[in-house]
Amino acid sequence: METDLLTEYQNRAGSVIARNKSVLDILSKQQCAGARVERSVVKAVTACGCIGIEGCKNPPRTGTTQLEGSLCEDCENMIMTEMGELIFYLASLCNALDIRLEDVIRRDMNRCDMLGPYSLR
Repeated sequence: METDLLTEYQNRAGSVIARNKSVLDILSKQQCAGARVERSVVKAVTACGCIGIEGCKNPPRTGTTQLEGSLCEDCENMIMTEMGELIFYLASLCNALDIRLEDVIRRDMNRCDMLGPYSLR
């Protein structure tokens, strides 16, 4: 990701957060946003049917997502919108804690590079 893009987004999130800048408010809104992302994925499976989930035992490190099909345009737009909200509240939380979002991503990238498949995520 581009440094300028992340910094600009974090600054914009800090300037447009309208209501309460309380860290408790941000945390609760971030949790709700995460639930909405999950609900949108479930709706793509259950209501739309554009994707399916194959719920079988997953052998270790096969790389399978257990997803079948691909998102239709409507479901993709909805999921991307909800993911944007989640990222917005993550950037707002970074602002509240005086942490740069870029530093968080860079640190995690380094961790992934160092540990590779042994990061056990």
